[in-house]
Amino acid sequence: MQPDARRRRDPTPNGELRGLLAETEWTQEAFARAIGRLGAEAGVRLRYDRTSVARWLRGSRPSPQVQGFIAEALSRRLGRPVPVAQLGMGDGRSGGRGRRSAESRAEPTGRTYVPAARPARPADQLAALTAAVVGPPRADSPPAAPYQLTLLKQQGLAHSRPSGSNPPASPANSPSAGEGEEHGGIGDVPTETPEPLRPRPPRDHSPSSRGGRPARRTAPDEVASVREHVRFFSQQADRHGGGHIRTTLAASLAALVRRLRTGGEGPHHPQLVAGAARLSYLLARVYADEYRHGLAQRAFLTAAELAEEGGDPEGVALARRALSSQAHQLGHRRQSLELAEAACESAPAGTAPSARAFLYAGLAVAQAGQGRRHRALAALRSAEHELARSPADLTTGPESPDGEPVGSYQDAALHYQAGQVRAALGDREGAVRELRASLRFRPEGECRSRALSEAELAELLLAQGRLEEACAAWELFLEDSALIRSGRARRARDRMPRLLRPYTQEPCVQGLLTRAGMPLGTL
Repeated sequence: MQPDARRRRDPTPNGELRGLLAETEWTQEAFARAIGRLGAEAGVRLRYDRTSVARWLRGSRPSPQVQGFIAEALSRRLGRPVPVAQLGMGDGRSGGRGRRSAESRAEPTGRTYVPAARPARPADQLAALTAAVVGPPRADSPPAAPYQLTLLKQQGLAHSRPSGSNPPASPANSPSAGEGEEHGGIGDVPTETPEPLRPRPPRDHSPSSRGGRPARRTAPDEVASVREHVRFFSQQADRHGGGHIRTTLAASLAALVRRLRTGGEGPHHPQLVAGAARLSYLLARVYADEYRHGLAQRAFLTAAELAEEGGDPEGVALARRALSSQAHQLGHRRQSLELAEAACESAPAGTAPSARAFLYAGLAVAQAGQGRRHRALAALRSAEHELARSPADLTTGPESPDGEPVGSYQDAALHYQAGQVRAALGDREGAVRELRASLRFRPEGECRSRALSEAELAELLLAQGRLEEACAAWELFLEDSALIRSGRARRARDRMPRLLRPYTQEPCVQGLLTRAGMPLGTL
């Protein structure tokens, strides 16, 4: 009896996962490392090795959260979507096949946002994203979700241009024919590329499916309130970091979701939906700042869909540009370029000059990431030209150094992204000049933006052997980072002692590390 009972308790070997792993031609150790890299993208530490994979193949099952990362690792390797349902791990609840391993039972997963499919309605997607932060029981820290490259293609946001075709030409400062370098434009799109996005009619918000209640007419003051929320949260993110506003921003969005679900009518309702798109965009920025890139990606996608529903093609273009910036940050350079080009192509002819500058700057960074020097510099010149045409905006101030504004784009952000272009092209001295120019234009109150720029400047200076200048930049970084809550700033601070370890005998390094509370004996 006892051997039979033991056999019944043993998990069933997972043939589905074994087949997928064989198809990847990965070793078990390489598979575990790939999952760990995906966890790092999403801001969660996944410590697995070949023994963990061996247990999964024998039938043990990690948590549903980890299954999402396993599926994404396989999807990237195989070049096709691999749903969680195909992993042979059941549905992640009691009663599914196999058994959960001891390691998975010990994982502090909290509430998990790894849906099998995204909700059909953008308002429902937004509800899922905000419930992770403000839903009962209240949890200030959102769960992790994998960043999915396949999700970009499923949503039609990343595209591959047929070989031999050219991106649309720039309306200004195009390179000469002798250079042979065209780059993405805004509004001037040839027939072989996707047409610019046209505003869709607002979705039908009729009350027929809601018990026959009449749809409430959206009032102008509701739209004005949403716009003020956008302005306020944008300023706070740049000044103090996403950690200070995450919960209140999500709560505001959750309340707005309830309003969107009740429906609305009248000429102001599309503007309310477009305002929700801008707030979703800001929530994505907050998640990205905290390295919750899976959640950030979903929030950016939701922002694009809401903007399209609200008849705001410029908002769609800005969301695509943000997705490009995120992909670049995570090292997915080909997808970054595809998204940057799609953003430029989808912007309408009437796009404001500051938004045009923002889109061209993103294209320049993406081109530089692919080593396309002439195209990158041409796109950067177009961004400078458009920003010079833009009227001064004294109401919102310069935006964050990662260059993702909601309404305006100014000199400090453009210089920052010019620095990214120069650095990617190997021009460190030019990158230093651009970052210093960015800091000159950046208001003192923009603590998060200044801190991130100062950290990047310090690392560039150190790479050039300019140790004392690097320490001076890090001193300023410590001052500004003490006033903010930002995951990016925390990571920059964590890199500092590792980078300075070879120079601990230098007085300026000793003083800097002492001030940072990092005694030399701990390095």
